[in-house]
Amino acid sequence: MMRRSAILGLCTAVLLLGAGAARADGDGPTRKMNPAEAAAFTALKTAFRGALPPAPEHYALAVAEPGGAAGFEVPQALAPDRGAWMTFTAVYALSRDFQAGQQQAAFMDRAAGTPEQQAKLAALEAKDAELTRARNAARGAEKERIRAELKSVQKESNALRDQIMADYQAWVMSGGAAQALQGTDRSLPPKELTVRAVVNQDVSLSDKAAPYPLPGYPLAFEQQEGCRDPGTSCITVFLGTFEKEKRVSDYTRYNLRSAGAAAATKPRGMALVVAGPKDKPQAVREFLAKVDLAKLKAQVVP
Repeated sequence: MMRRSAILGLCTAVLLLGAGAARADGDGPTRKMNPAEAAAFTALKTAFRGALPPAPEHYALAVAEPGGAAGFEVPQALAPDRGAWMTFTAVYALSRDFQAGQQQAAFMDRAAGTPEQQAKLAALEAKDAELTRARNAARGAEKERIRAELKSVQKESNALRDQIMADYQAWVMSGGAAQALQGTDRSLPPKELTVRAVVNQDVSLSDKAAPYPLPGYPLAFEQQEGCRDPGTSCITVFLGTFEKEKRVSDYTRYNLRSAGAAAATKPRGMALVVAGPKDKPQAVREFLAKVDLAKLKAQVVP
């Protein structure tokens, strides 16, 4: 019994120490921003939005800012030389209507028949129109002859349409529709692209992240595994001064250098992360190239 009490006491002490450490890092009660902090926050918010590329055609852009509609507040326990943790997120989502339209177009193309069937049906329809005009102008026995030929053409057209429909139904039942959907998904642009600015925070990256060549930004990494959003490829670009520290196996931590006295909402540094579908890494690279990194870097304390 005494041993159990000792263990419970030790657990309680560990929990209290953990809570104390979290509070020292900035959790706990918050306060309103002072004028200097509010000005720095507004400048950063404006810079983030200004650095974003416009939403491409068929995309909708949604931006989430620290504090949301309630407004950002600064932790009361924040040390004078530390910056407030902030994360800005922009999500570019491909229109569901556009996706559905592309999928429907793929089905409509298949339901119309093969190119050969479509060409033959077009020829029969043209012949039908030609014979109809001739029948309307003919008289007597000639009219009856054209009428018989017209019935033959229409019978052939109907048989071809029935064959096209039968082929389409067989294609659906054999799994062709599912394969078509997969093919359409592969041909679509990325369904979602994300730009995230992680401000005033240390960042850990998987050792699988490979250096990414980006002139003017020596600390940039690309990875296909271990991104924040599952199933994505991402590129992380560090803005400001970060120091590498090996703490945990398979991960490297990038510690933000203290910048001394500055408004709590002034970036001491930030990690910009651009992410997109894992099977479309080139789209992620091209989207990163459209982000105005210089505009964001200008916000960082020198």
